[in-house]
Amino acid sequence: MKKGFGKKVFAAICVALILFACIKIIPLFTEYFSDSAYDGSERVFTVEKGSNYKSIGQKLEDENILKSKYTFMIKYRMNSSEYGEFKYGDYVLKGDMSLDDIIKTLTSNPMSGNVITVTIPEGFSVDLIAQRMENSGICTYDEFIDAAKKDIYNYEFLKFSQNPDSIYKLEGFLFPDTYEFYDVITAEGVINAMLSKFESVYLETVGSYDNFYKIMTIASLIEREAELSSERPVISGVIYNRLGIDMLLQIDASVIYGKTYGKYDMEVVLNKDLEDDSKYNIYKNKGLPPGPICNPGKESIYAAANPVSHDYLYYHTDENKNDGSHIFTKTFDEHLETMN
Repeated sequence: MKKGFGKKVFAAICVALILFACIKIIPLFTEYFSDSAYDGSERVFTVEKGSNYKSIGQKLEDENILKSKYTFMIKYRMNSSEYGEFKYGDYVLKGDMSLDDIIKTLTSNPMSGNVITVTIPEGFSVDLIAQRMENSGICTYDEFIDAAKKDIYNYEFLKFSQNPDSIYKLEGFLFPDTYEFYDVITAEGVINAMLSKFESVYLETVGSYDNFYKIMTIASLIEREAELSSERPVISGVIYNRLGIDMLLQIDASVIYGKTYGKYDMEVVLNKDLEDDSKYNIYKNKGLPPGPICNPGKESIYAAANPVSHDYLYYHTDENKNDGSHIFTKTFDEHLETMN
């Protein structure tokens, strides 16, 4: 073996080690000594009963609060006598907290006060959620809307939702559920709780972020169209069939969303509304609207990712049954016939 070759191998190993240090080790040192280890928005972090510094560190990493659990674990182990024990409960973590600030917070007394329970129904828009939060006494309508417009939330799925024509960037991702909040929580903390819940439900339901924005936009259309769980995958199939042949979707709910900015305070779509220039007018514009038109539940998300395969292109409410069900047809003539 030539001496020059050995030197080249050694140099290559050194370069690799330096690159590894830059990629893996240096960020840990930066986070360890940074004055703002957590640079996200205000959120509630829960320490579960029985947690230790290892499980808490893992949860901080999983929830994208810290880049690495190891910085947290090392910091705590080196100063555990100074910090004291962790206490289970809910804590508010604010932006620009250092690692030291986070540990001191999680070893102090948890939040206390009045707990407010609020239920967000499936199909609520950002606007309707804001109104529900104000009615529940959690925050004002304006505070919630202002918080929803901020570009401060750190979730991977938000990288896929960048359509500039959508009314709210977070529309579709505030998961509908029943929540319990302390009355000291801010609108940003509420939104973070809903985004975090959405993230876990979506990954559990779909498994990956492939075609994420398309799936969530279709899920929102399904949520506003379907009343029966059994019909959600069928309606999903109709939407995909129409998209597949470049056919107008012609869904009233999207028109209403665009006209009312998500307030949904109009019930009937008139002919003049179908001439509206809104990008959400999918009687006029082919393809999907710019983004989700509401915040769908788990069943609609699943249906959007798993449409039933069929040849239907049309559906309408079954007025005879009057139970929220629909009649599905393949041709426009069949569609008209079944409406009589």
